[in-house]
Amino acid sequence: MPRLVLALLFLTAALPAQQSSTRKSPETIKAEVEAEVIRARLDLAASKRRLAELPNSLEMRKLEAEAQVRAARAEAAAAAQEAERARLGLESSVAYARASAAAADKDRARAELEAEAKLALAQVTLEYAKVSSVAAIARLQQKTSEVASQAKMTYPKDPLIDGVLHISDRRIPFNGVVNDALARSVCDRIAFFNAQDTESPIFIVIDRSPGGSVMSGYMILQAMETSKAPVFVVVKGYCASMAAIVTTMAKRSFVYPQTIVLHHQASTGVSGNMTQMQEQLKWSKVWCERIFVKVAARIGIPLDDFIKDMYKATVTGDWKVHGDEAGQRKWVTDVVERMNEDSFTSAGATPAPAPLPLTGFGDTNSATGRAQQEIAPAGPCDLWWMYDPTIEYVIR
Repeated sequence: MPRLVLALLFLTAALPAQQSSTRKSPETIKAEVEAEVIRARLDLAASKRRLAELPNSLEMRKLEAEAQVRAARAEAAAAAQEAERARLGLESSVAYARASAAAADKDRARAELEAEAKLALAQVTLEYAKVSSVAAIARLQQKTSEVASQAKMTYPKDPLIDGVLHISDRRIPFNGVVNDALARSVCDRIAFFNAQDTESPIFIVIDRSPGGSVMSGYMILQAMETSKAPVFVVVKGYCASMAAIVTTMAKRSFVYPQTIVLHHQASTGVSGNMTQMQEQLKWSKVWCERIFVKVAARIGIPLDDFIKDMYKATVTGDWKVHGDEAGQRKWVTDVVERMNEDSFTSAGATPAPAPLPLTGFGDTNSATGRAQQEIAPAGPCDLWWMYDPTIEYVIR
């Protein structure tokens, strides 16, 4: 409405000027006025529309603002959820990594246990295989022995035929240190063969023996002496000390020319006061003389001369000779070039005797250069009659 009034005033003011310049007809003026009125009304209607639309526009902006706030809040919530999700994911990854590490440790431990179990199984299998192989060998030996025992075997009273010694299945292995185990084995087998035949010879076969216990050796000597069947000793490699005495005291003894036979005095250890040690030495002397006197008599010289000859041969008294010289000195009865093992049977095969209990010092005698080994004390009333040039036996 105000704009309409202003338009009329403007027209009214402009009329005189126009009249002064150009006079218009009343119809023209009326038409212009009506046009201005229409324009004023249109402007007024547009203003009213805008005024009417104004609340809607404010409401729209309000809604838009609220929508933006809600969107911002939703984004914030989503960001928080995403952060929480990321945190949970990280914790899950850490937990998985820890679980994987624990599982790896368990797998490693399980693998170690499985490896140990496999190793133990392999060891058991190996031991079983060894036992099985030993059993199989024993069965084969037994079968071979049975076949050999069924073969025709002759037992000549003189086994030395045309210069060849024939060793029958009546043989007794004699190796290693002379101790109670070896003595029991030899004596039992002498009795066993006597139960079979009291006339055919029995052969004690020595490959290598350094000697040993006097009492154990004396048991063997007694079994040989009291045997109804003749007991012959055969030495293929080496016999010393008590084993040499067994060889010399046999009814017949056979050696190769290169066999080594060694005689020397017995050894013992004494302790206590002077009277006690003198008594021990006296007892040891009696023990030695009872055996060694017989050895000297068998050789055919006095005992004192025999001992003197030992120290003439070597300053240590360890008198060793080859088989051919042993035959000349009557330490053995026969020297042969050939020995034939005619048969082995289950009766002839015997397990090796228990080894002599020794504990190593790990020291070396600076004077002799020989390794020292501790030897267990001899049993009651016993002595050691043994020799090994590579070892110095020490009694503690």
